Amino acid sequence: MKKIKQRILTLPLIKKLNQRRFMPLIWWSLLVIILPYLCSLLQVPVVWRVGIVFIIINCLISYHLGNLIIKLRLNKWWMLLMPVVFCLAILPRFANYNLMFGLIYLIIEAFGLMNKNIYR
Repeated sequence: MKKIKQRILTLPLIKKLNQRRFMPLIWWSLLVIILPYLCSLLQVPVVWRVGIVFIIINCLISYHLGNLIIKLRLNKWWMLLMPVVFCLAILPRFANYNLMFGLIYLIIEAFGLMNKNIYR
């Protein structure tokens, strides 16, 4: 597994992409896209998929992305990337009520942007 990871990281395209400041946000957003479809392929029940992937994992990722935006000193509009990408990925295969999670992720990213100043 480590050899595969090293081979991927040494590809010229990946090296060039990882030099950009915004790439961690892109990689995390790609993970958010892949997780629901991976759960469907593995035939995870809908309740577990919504509970674990949509609520717990993606909420943690969105909070982390809010912190990354501050840490990497990116523009605030980057906080729209993950919710929009999630909604676009969910449209073809999953129920429409899952689109509400895009708004939830946007709010949680805003909490991540506050960087421990939520109560001030």
